Amino acid sequence: MKKLIITIFFLNILFSQHIKIPSLIFDHQALIVDNIDASRDFYRDVLLMEEIENKAGDNPPKRWLKNAEGVEMHLIEGKTKKLKHVKSVHMAFSVKNMKDFMNHLKIQNIQFGSWSGEKGTYGLRDDGVKQIYLQDPTGFWIEINEK
Repeated sequence: MKKLIITIFFLNILFSQHIKIPSLIFDHQALIVDNIDASRDFYRDVLLMEEIENKAGDNPPKRWLKNAEGVEMHLIEGKTKKLKHVKSVHMAFSVKNMKDFMNHLKIQNIQFGSWSGEKGTYGLRDDGVKQIYLQDPTGFWIEINEK
């Protein structure tokens, strides 16, 4: 019995070292939006994403965009229930200079504010990182951090 347990133990070690679990790489975010053009314009003009070819057809209408790192956002037009979007459920992006980005938002007439809701300014996370929050045309929350 003791030999069996020792054998199983060593076989477990041997096989566990040869099993390679592939790492996951984030591919894209898909959102159902109620106005495809307004949403596309927001992600293109406000968040400065590049529109790319939609490879999934236009039924329902779709717009694909990508950020500077090539991560894609897939917007899909559809009927959306009027949900209360909560700030704690959000996607996050980072910028190198918060002041410049806040000026960009002001020029675009986009409302933003801190986590606590103070309009037109940033807040500080517990680790000292500047952050703001804004909403897209459908109401999805977006966090912007300065890195």
